[in-house]
Amino acid sequence: MSLLAQQLRLSAMEAEVSRFQRFAKDAPIGILFISKDATVQFANDEYLRIVGRTREEFEAERFRLGPVRPPEWLHPEVGARHESECVRGDGTRVPILVGLSIQEDGVAAFVIDLTSEKSAERARQESEARYRAIAEQLAEADRRKDEFFGILSHELRNPLAPIRNALLLLARAPDDPARAARAREVIDRQIGHLSRLVDDLLDLTRITRGSIQLVRKRLDLARVVRDTVEDHRAGFDAIGVALILQLPPAPLHVEGDETRLAQVVGNLLANSAKFTPRGGAVTVRLEEGPARAALLEVRDTGEGIEPDVLPRIFEPFSQADRSLARSRGGLGLSLVKRLVELHGGTVSATSAGRGAGTEVAVRLPLLDPPLAAAEAAAPSAPPRVAHVLVVEDNADAAETLRDALELEGMEVTLASDGEAGLAAARKRAPDLVICDIGLPGDLDGYGVARAMRADPGLRRVPLVALTGYVGPEDRARAREAGFDLHLGKPTRLADLLGAIGPLLPA
Repeated sequence: MSLLAQQLRLSAMEAEVSRFQRFAKDAPIGILFISKDATVQFANDEYLRIVGRTREEFEAERFRLGPVRPPEWLHPEVGARHESECVRGDGTRVPILVGLSIQEDGVAAFVIDLTSEKSAERARQESEARYRAIAEQLAEADRRKDEFFGILSHELRNPLAPIRNALLLLARAPDDPARAARAREVIDRQIGHLSRLVDDLLDLTRITRGSIQLVRKRLDLARVVRDTVEDHRAGFDAIGVALILQLPPAPLHVEGDETRLAQVVGNLLANSAKFTPRGGAVTVRLEEGPARAALLEVRDTGEGIEPDVLPRIFEPFSQADRSLARSRGGLGLSLVKRLVELHGGTVSATSAGRGAGTEVAVRLPLLDPPLAAAEAAAPSAPPRVAHVLVVEDNADAAETLRDALELEGMEVTLASDGEAGLAAARKRAPDLVICDIGLPGDLDGYGVARAMRADPGLRRVPLVALTGYVGPEDRARAREAGFDLHLGKPTRLADLLGAIGPLLPA
């Protein structure tokens, strides 16, 4: 070969080498060349980025400190293509894919950073896990929803059979006083059960929607517990269960809604009564617990709770008996938990198992003792009103309410629709108006309230809405129309009298 040809060939080879070096330097994957003596001869920028080195550090180590040794993860015997991990100087671990090419004068390694791919894979796996968890939660929620409505349907229908039978007895034996009295007791008891169930369901709905409002004030929890226990004592005597009350020697003051706290105690008593057989006992104990908390314990000697059921005891209609009878479920403990939490407290249940009884403990934050030793005197009983106008289109509801109010010494006028009610009020201004919302004709209860508030002679007459429309929006609309008080049907006479007391003239 001539000298010129050799020079041309050499120039071509140099150009090829230069082109390869430029390509290798800017390649999107890491490239590393290791000579036969196991020293690093070349590393491109991407490789240095992956291992966390700068070009200056690499060159200084290469030329000043001796030959650069290959990384520990690079071993030809591992395989021509394998996944590994390199650890940077700061401890960061970088997942990599390594490809090896064995040459006569050394080994070429090609390194790909798998950080993005691994992150995407982890994200995909986490998403799949979240989706599976959500799907399982939805399936469980759907199952519990079906179970909830099934039990609710049973619970709502259950009191209707004895009520219907009692009415049949009243119709067939009107001249038998003893049988009629028993029938009336059955009706009263079952209506009370049905009313409590509906009230509990509505309360749970309001709490879930965040629309329940607590009327907070300083009160003696010991007094609330004592009064509530005494209200339930006759019921416990009737079923042959002893009711034991243990109170602290001094008042325990909390800030709360007296009606709702009494509801908590009442629901705990009702729950214990369900599961305690005749001859058993229920002990209600109130004391000052640790961390400035009032500790209320309701302990029974009843059926107890098995360990697998105990964590679900505060769920709606939770019960140890899963049979088709479903006679022991309810909303009481679920409502207790929600109300206690609204008061800033906690509730827990313990049981040693089937047949060992159950204890429910409620903890509420205590207030500091009052400066004055004596508490405010109890308010006097509400005065009797001289004249009440009842506007109600349901004849049975209107007449029974009239009879009940007349037994309390009140004079009652009835009107079956809004127009008649407004006319009766203008003919003789009443001391109080109790008005339904859903009235027939063109003038409903809201219209009656607005018309009375626009009439100079009636605008100061207290207005009470007694209605089945009990949602938050219904209460707000009643206030806007001019009602002073909103009560949901059915309302016990004692509760009605207590509610309207502040509205009555002296």
